Amino acid sequence: MRGLDPAEAMWLAESRELLRGPGLDLTDVDRLGVLLDELMGAWHAAEPALRWDPLPTITALGLLAGDAIVARVPGLTWVRVEGSPSIALAHPRTTTLELPLDAVAALWQAGVPEQLPTFVREVTDRTLARITEVEPPRLTGALRLLARLR
Repeated sequence: MRGLDPAEAMWLAESRELLRGPGLDLTDVDRLGVLLDELMGAWHAAEPALRWDPLPTITALGLLAGDAIVARVPGLTWVRVEGSPSIALAHPRTTTLELPLDAVAALWQAGVPEQLPTFVREVTDRTLARITEVEPPRLTGALRLLARLR
């Protein structure tokens, strides 16, 4: 994985703008959840032949959900997964990646409302737990030898 290059960062910024509108706070996870539910519900209610391409909307909502997680977890950043079209969230203290765009796509396909705020909360909590785990104290050579002799 690697940090985003300037073109990728610009693409993310432009993708987020798809949802910008009067009175919409793009940092309000609850409001974004309502927006996801409304758009997803309309898409699922439409006849398959009348459905629009949901990918730009899913991408924008996934990025904004990821941004909300980044805002809550110090040190978390967007990265590009090498050899893949995926972008992910990564923290320097872990090897685990979070894929909010894929998660929002799964929510969209499932069509179950009221899941986005829960997703943001769960990923935030899980990531914070991972990065704050206390490492076990390192034993000196003498203490390791003593532990083996027991």
